[in-house]
Amino acid sequence: MKRKVFGLLIIISVIFCFSSCQNNVDSEDSYTVWTDLSTYSEFQSTFGTTLDDGMYVRLEFTSSQWSQMSGSLTNEGRHSWTKSQIKDWLLGRSFGDSESTKESAWLTTIDHGFIASRTSNTVYYILK
Repeated sequence: MKRKVFGLLIIISVIFCFSSCQNNVDSEDSYTVWTDLSTYSEFQSTFGTTLDDGMYVRLEFTSSQWSQMSGSLTNEGRHSWTKSQIKDWLLGRSFGDSESTKESAWLTTIDHGFIASRTSNTVYYILK
């Protein structure tokens, strides 16, 4: 009788091992991004262009451009964010839901680039 119970327990254990639920949680990729802000006059001086209030501009960097500028980046403003966190950051800078979805998708599919958005006298930057 003990052998049958023991054998039954082993069979049940083996069945549970092979049929147990796997943890297939989709983990989002993380991206290294930098965030910063400046005044609008600093933006104009640095980039030599205008940016209307409530608007944004995006720019993709070539490998050469990225190599030239990446050496000046520090840990200040550096984040390891998921696509969802990037979208949330954009939403917090007055991007609409469809814009933040589109731009977070763009930023996470390119190698390197940045988005600058202006709200009143402040320009917000996110760089990847």
